[in-house]
Amino acid sequence: MKELLESIYKRRSVRRYSEEKLSQEEYAKVEEYLHRLKPLIPELHVEFQIVPCSETNCKFNAEYCLLVYSQEGNLWLTNVGYMLEQWDLYLASLGIGVCWYGMGKVEEERQCDLVYAIMLSFGKCDSDTFRKSEADFARKDVSDFWTGISDARLGEISRLAPSAVNSQPWRVEQVDNKFNVYRQKGNVPLLSAQLFKRWNKVDMGIFLCFLDIALECEGYAYSRVLGTESDEGKRVLVATYTLENK
Repeated sequence: MKELLESIYKRRSVRRYSEEKLSQEEYAKVEEYLHRLKPLIPELHVEFQIVPCSETNCKFNAEYCLLVYSQEGNLWLTNVGYMLEQWDLYLASLGIGVCWYGMGKVEEERQCDLVYAIMLSFGKCDSDTFRKSEADFARKDVSDFWTGISDARLGEISRLAPSAVNSQPWRVEQVDNKFNVYRQKGNVPLLSAQLFKRWNKVDMGIFLCFLDIALECEGYAYSRVLGTESDEGKRVLVATYTLENK
């Protein structure tokens, strides 16, 4: 996934789109890349549907929306976030804007053994929509979410991950070559606790995607043991990483 690194620095959540339509070639690339997404949990089946934005409840002027359906299971929403952030970054490399539309609703919540997970809007946008530098990001400092970090670059890249209402729920605790990644639970005014919790589970997958890109780009071999999507306690262990020597 390290070929997506450059897109991390330009990606932005796009809510205003241009009148220009995707070409047939661009649409084919967008659709084809869905089949190349690397899952966090290969055992969970995920399917995608691209529909005109006008056929959804999305309030943006995007050309299309992507509907995501998944088999349920431990960390299934985290898996969705991990997979679809790769797609988000890839579309940024093509100059196509994307927005995770958490308020999206569908008529059919279930399709066979799959359940609706989330909607993403996408379409062409002006080239100056994308970020130009790290100064354009509003993110926590690495020291605010990662204790004991051994390689600053890992924090500098992963800190740029997007999240619902910029809540940045990830916390990392490192000792030597091992670190735990947690989801820090909290509430945002005007949002239901249930909805916010759902979004933050997706956010953790997005963060793990950024983290894995950082690890690959920095040349680390690593192993990862996944935790849980439990709702017990204020901090939930999502994954434990063990780094091997470069």
